[in-house]
Order: sequence, then C-alpha cells, then structure tokens
Amino acid sequence: MTSHDLLAILPELALVLGGGVLVLAEVFAPSLRRAFGPLAALIALGAMLLRWTVLVDGTAFAEALRLDELGRFVDTYVLVAVVLAALVAVPYLRRTKHEFGEFYGLLLWAAAGAMVMAKTDHFLVVFVGLELLSIGLYVLNAFHRTSGISLEAGWKYLVVGAFAAAILLFGIALTYGATGTFSLAEVAARIANGEGLSGSLLLAGLALILAGFAFKLAVVPFHAWAPDVYQGSPTPVTAFLSVVPKGAVLVVLMRVSAAFVPAALTPRWLPLLAAVAVASMVLGNLVAIAQRDLKRMLAYSGIAHMGYALVGLVAFGRDGLAGILVYFAAYTLMNIAAFAVVAAFSESEDEPHLLTDLAGQGWKRPVLSLALSIAMFSLAGIPPTVGFTAKFLVFRAAVNEGWVWLAVVGVLASLVSVFYYVRVVFYLYMKPLPKREPAYSEPWSIRLVAAGCAAAVVALGVLPAWLLELAEAAAATLVR
Repeated sequence: MTSHDLLAILPELALVLGGGVLVLAEVFAPSLRRAFGPLAALIALGAMLLRWTVLVDGTAFAEALRLDELGRFVDTYVLVAVVLAALVAVPYLRRTKHEFGEFYGLLLWAAAGAMVMAKTDHFLVVFVGLELLSIGLYVLNAFHRTSGISLEAGWKYLVVGAFAAAILLFGIALTYGATGTFSLAEVAARIANGEGLSGSLLLAGLALILAGFAFKLAVVPFHAWAPDVYQGSPTPVTAFLSVVPKGAVLVVLMRVSAAFVPAALTPRWLPLLAAVAVASMVLGNLVAIAQRDLKRMLAYSGIAHMGYALVGLVAFGRDGLAGILVYFAAYTLMNIAAFAVVAAFSESEDEPHLLTDLAGQGWKRPVLSLALSIAMFSLAGIPPTVGFTAKFLVFRAAVNEGWVWLAVVGVLASLVSVFYYVRVVFYLYMKPLPKREPAYSEPWSIRLVAAGCAAAVVALGVLPAWLLELAEAAAATLVR
C-alpha cells in the first residue's frame, strides 16, 4: 500500500473510523447519544469535503479502484443521502427509544461499501463493497429488535441478499472462467481483441451478474422482497435503502456495460435489459395503484423508477449514462423527502402507514405536506420539478439511440403513475381531518430535510444545467 492508495480512500477511511467511534461512544459515553446523529452527519460532510479537496486521479490498489469524475459524482450523492438519513433518524430514534450509536455506525459503514462499489474496476472488490453495504443494511432493517415487523424485514432482506450474493459470485466466477481476469479494463481489452473468449460462458456469467444486481435494484422479476422490507424497516433506513444501494449498483452496471456491451454481446444484452425495464415500469406502476400503505406504495414506485433508470442503460451512450446520473440525484432528493414526511406522519412503526392517515394534514401541517406534495409531483415527472428533467433525459437518450418504443412505454407508464401520486396530494388537501386527530410531531430536523429536499427538487428542475454538466463529465469517463 502506498500513500497514493491511502489518499484515494480517505473519505472511506473517515466513514469507517467515524462509525467505529460512534459505536464505541455508545459503550463508553452513552450520555452523548443525543449528539450521535448530528455527529454522523458531520462525519459524512467531512468525507465529502475530503473527496472534493483531496483530488487523486488515476487508479489505486493495483488498479482495483478507478478515481475519476464518475466516482466523485456517486460519492457525493451517497454522502448527501447519509447526511439526510442521519438527520431524519435523530427524532425518529428518539421517539421509538432506539437512539443507539451503532445505528449511525452501521449507516456510515454501509455508505463506505457503496462508495467502494461505485469506483471499483475489479469484480472481487465489487463483491467486497456490496457485502459491506449489505451487512450493514441487514442489521439496520431489523434495528427495532422488539418489533416483529422489523425483524421480519431484516430476515427477508438477509435471505434475499444471501441468494443475490451467491448468484452474483457465481456469475463473476463464470466471467473469470471466460476471460481469465477480474479486471473490467482487461475484460474490455480481451473482448475487443477476441482473445479466445468463450461466448456461451461469458453470456451465462453476464446473465447471472445481471440477476444478482437485479435483486438489489428490486426490478422485475426480482422485486418481491421490496414491499415487505420497505414497510417493516425503520423509516430512515427505508429512505437510505431506497436510494443508496440502487445508485451504487447502477453505476457498477454502467461500468460492466462499458466493458462488455461494445462487443458482439450487444444484440442479446440490450433486449434483455429492455425487457426488464418494461416489466418493472408496467408492474411497479399498476400494482402501486392498489396500495393503501404509503411505504408499500413507494416500494412499488421504486420498482417502476428502476425501470425508468434502466432505459438510460439500454440507450447506452454519453446521453443515456448522464441521464441515469441525473435521475439518481433527483430520485435521492424526492424519495428522501417523501420518507422524511412519512417518518413524521406516523404514530407507531408497528402500524401501517395508511394513505387515510394523511387526511387533512395539508392545512394542519403545511410545511411537511407541501414538501410531500412536491416530492409526489417530482416522482410523477411533472414540471418544473427535477423528476421531469430526469425522465426527459433518459427517454430522449432512448429515442436518439433508436429505442423509440421503449421511450413510449416509459411515457405511458409515467402517465399511469400520476394517479397514485396525485392521490396522496388529494388526501392531504381534499380530505377532512378525522375525528380523532393523529398526534404527529414536526421535529426541526425532519422539517429541514423535507423542506430542503423539496426546494432542491424545484430549483434543479428550473435550473438543471450545472447538474447535467457534472453528470455529463462523469459519464464521459466511460463513453467518449
């Protein structure tokens, strides 16, 4: 290990060491529990500062890590999600009497795993980062140790995650058997030169890799775990789970596609991705209409949104990849805003988060209700929100690459989604308060997160140029 290697992982080291400090502080200084959440947010902000001030380019750890604009873009998005999730968790854990240091430690460690995944150029390091991310989430999903529904969510995610890890590892093994290397850069070079590669073995490995990642993305047909896990997990964990693992996995798929797709595999690989995207968009939106639990509705919504993001991957190119990055920046803001409000509009985690519980809150709690409404409009892709910009970019990329029918399916699916997103706004403003008014709280940190995300959703929808420029610079590292 060289000094260059250490500088390359300074943000990850900050997260790992900071998480360790918080876990130890739980044992030796439990009186400081109220400061754990803000401290975790500060650690994440410090890691972000390190990422953008200590600019190390090239590769590190024997070319296993690739330090480029794409890695910096994803690291920023992951760390922003950590800050927001930690601020949402502070009043939530205090209310549920689960304010422990290990929660924030696990959150920081999981983020470190996602950041390692996003910038690796080596299949084995992808697996190590994925497991670091997943193990933290297994525990966080079951963090309410006295709640049956939380334990069930953790158990389901553990079982599904174990299967997904096994499938992914088998796919990596087959790919190694076909190419003789774990390095994506070397795989791309050998495919380009046609150095005795086994086409059938390589296709089988790619199919299993896609299946393993599809579990993490919760796309059809690997989606069944998502609604139950979203519903049972602590809401701040659900907010983190809904954006960070999916973004990291999509970036890995972008890197894999950059290595594999330019070869003769394209006619088989892209139609398969297109079929998964269509199935996810159609099923996610149609089933979401039938949901009466807000967290389950957002779970099926997430399935559909992963379908939209895959459209950008099918339209492989600079525009498509930039569209994916903008999409996930947008998805992070609007999804965390929604889950922040869900965390506030809840009296008990053991009870369903029903749409009817939102009745009349638009006039009773205007700040949180407006933030939730803006998040719903953005998820539906209604201008001038950044959700519209993100969908426009991925659909435009599909049209430019000749996938017009796929873009049409995406637009029609988005139109269907308007119904259940606007239904949330209808309950907030058009339904009267119930006879027994719920005892909801409005902690300052949740109001800050919800209002800040809502404002960013609108601001980036009106002025998206700088975000698009960053995304295009990041995508240019894979496609010129």
